[in-house]
Amino acid sequence: MRYIMYIGIVLLGVFSQSCAKFLDEKPQLSAATPDKEEDLRALLDFESQINLYYPGLIELGTDDYYLTDVDYGKMQASYQEAYTWDKNMLSIDVGYWRTCYNTIMISNIVLEGVERLQPVKNIDIQGEAMFVRGLAHFYVAQLYCPVFDKDTDSPYGVPIRLTSDFNVPVTRATVHETYQQIIEDIKGAIPFLKDQAAEINRPSKRAAYAALARIYLSMLDYESARYYANQCLKVNADLMDFNAIDPAPAFPFNPKNVEMIYYGSTISGSSALHNGTARIPKPLYDLYDGDDLRKQVYFKSINDTEYAYKGYYSGRSASYFAGFANDELYLIRAECNARLGARAEAVADLNKLLENRIVKGAFEALKPLDAKELLSIILNERRKEMLFRGVRWSDLKRLNLDPDHAVDLFREINVNGEIKRYELPANDPRYIYPIPAEVIIQSNILQNPR
Repeated sequence: MRYIMYIGIVLLGVFSQSCAKFLDEKPQLSAATPDKEEDLRALLDFESQINLYYPGLIELGTDDYYLTDVDYGKMQASYQEAYTWDKNMLSIDVGYWRTCYNTIMISNIVLEGVERLQPVKNIDIQGEAMFVRGLAHFYVAQLYCPVFDKDTDSPYGVPIRLTSDFNVPVTRATVHETYQQIIEDIKGAIPFLKDQAAEINRPSKRAAYAALARIYLSMLDYESARYYANQCLKVNADLMDFNAIDPAPAFPFNPKNVEMIYYGSTISGSSALHNGTARIPKPLYDLYDGDDLRKQVYFKSINDTEYAYKGYYSGRSASYFAGFANDELYLIRAECNARLGARAEAVADLNKLLENRIVKGAFEALKPLDAKELLSIILNERRKEMLFRGVRWSDLKRLNLDPDHAVDLFREINVNGEIKRYELPANDPRYIYPIPAEVIIQSNILQNPR
């Protein structure tokens, strides 16, 4: 398991060549071993491993996109298997697992360095490392764990790595233990973090609040999710007015915008997710009416019947944004308020978001609705707003538990003249990906049932 968990730590010796600060120059390591505070800072500023590692696998199985038959035929086997929800996924790339645990390993090295170098001048280093470790464990859990159930624990959690010691055995935590550690890390980071970091690629209190809101929503803990959404929006509640955004550029958004809380995205997706390949399902495109500015800002027309996505908050063509922004917090708070009976507050948040997304003069404020209709509208707006934002797979898993919002997915592909239909029913075991065979062989941990 040493190779799986810690390959990439050899990068410590080359960070001085590859540490490039987000949209700026970052400090360099003075040595391969982090024995100075500036070395720890440089590790946390290593953007490709700290900010750009979100596992693209979590997007591959969603209904946010489809592939043409020709493009499907060109995909490598692992992408085809993820796209069709293959039961065995024999070709699954260990890289998704490894990259997350490399990030966890870097966090542990930093935390051990902080302990060794006490007292440190910049205590935010400790908070950032705890935040990054908790978030990376959460990403792994979204791929390889079932939905959190407060009443029933499951043995299918993920390995929790809290040390850089290669000799510590690799074992699977339970799901409850997994989420307990994730939450302890991110809550524990808050006292050490600034309200708002100097750069959006560094964690802050706002980022921790936003992460906890997303995590608690995935756990169906609406009280806690609402609380942390509130805490985040208290610091800054700005929204972009899409009326002021030019939809003409290939990628309309600047990542340094007023909504951005924390920059995180993926460079580990695949050619299947690139907007030169991925196509937007027509029923999804048709959810946006003519006055909805997202229809212009998010999509580009390929031809009369095909559309591609261009609304990356990352501002990059091959990097799907999976960080945190204020629009998500409004939607989380609205959903939680609707579920908890605070309908007026839910409607207010929804109106605040939509008035910044609809053509000026065409927006009509929603009035208080009955609970069921209101929740449906909020979830519909979440679907439209959060496209390709790293949350759809998690949303499908949690919403499938409710028959009113469960979705049965399917894809039809023409293979050599034969139409093949692939299905993923709600609550199917295949919503939990198999752990790569290489990991199972080297660690002998429990495999997920498929």
